[in-house]
Amino acid sequence: MSASKPALRIAIIGGGPAGLYLATLAKLLNPKHEIEVWERNAADDTFGFGVVFSDETLGGIENADAAFFERLSQDFATWDDIDVHFRGQVLTSGGHGFAAISRQRLLAILRDRCEQQEFG
Repeated sequence: MSASKPALRIAIIGGGPAGLYLATLAKLLNPKHEIEVWERNAADDTFGFGVVFSDETLGGIENADAAFFERLSQDFATWDDIDVHFRGQVLTSGGHGFAAISRQRLLAILRDRCEQQEFG
């Protein structure tokens, strides 16, 4: 039995954030994988406004692909506190750690990462 991992042909249906990120992670696991991403909409078509990540999620992204995390973090808006406005009072809860990025910008960064890894 060979010690090297066999290359797979992988088809991903959906070029949104999840599909593109899956493609990049699969390629990192084995650069020989043949990966094709299928998306029905144009690259600049997007739905929704932004994507929010918790610190815990960002830690997982950084652990999986430090180069992608570094690029992604350049466009983040970050905050730690959450304000709850209720009956004229503001209650602040701190220490949560979140980062947000526009969905369109996230998709552009993911597409660039896919192009760097050279797959369709």
